[in-house]
Amino acid sequence: MAGAFRRSELVAITVAHVSEDSRGLLVRIAASKTDQEGKGHTVAIPDGRRLEPVSHYRAWLQTAGVTSGPVFRKLTPQGRITDKPMSAQGVALVVKAAAVAAGYPPELFSGHSLRAGFLTEAGRQNANLFKMKEHSRHSSLEMVAEYVRDHERFREHAGEGFL
Repeated sequence: MAGAFRRSELVAITVAHVSEDSRGLLVRIAASKTDQEGKGHTVAIPDGRRLEPVSHYRAWLQTAGVTSGPVFRKLTPQGRITDKPMSAQGVALVVKAAAVAAGYPPELFSGHSLRAGFLTEAGRQNANLFKMKEHSRHSSLEMVAEYVRDHERFREHAGEGFL
């Protein structure tokens, strides 16, 4: 969620694509939907005070014994970690399982919920739209605005002062 990654970007992350910085992590995305030339992007992920994605990343690597190759890996039916990258569909299954574990209906969630959740919450927190676009690697501000539009309908409503 912290990287607002597309599922395809998330499953393509390898240990070699992630570097430590005193302020968090830098994740190199080699190619993506909006980067047809393959120039790549580097996504900054601060550790944060609430969700602590950097701490969770480090804990995952240590617990899973991942030192190289894909960060997010496919599991065997018995739950053992393989050396193969997780599939985009696998991301959706993990998100749905996490939703169920938290008491939410799984049909309301998908792999895209990680990306959409980042942008929706960033909008709620009044993040700068240009910074949201930069972080999510969307090609236009209009696409970013789609994620925050529903929440914004009542904020500073034009009729708030007289209705």
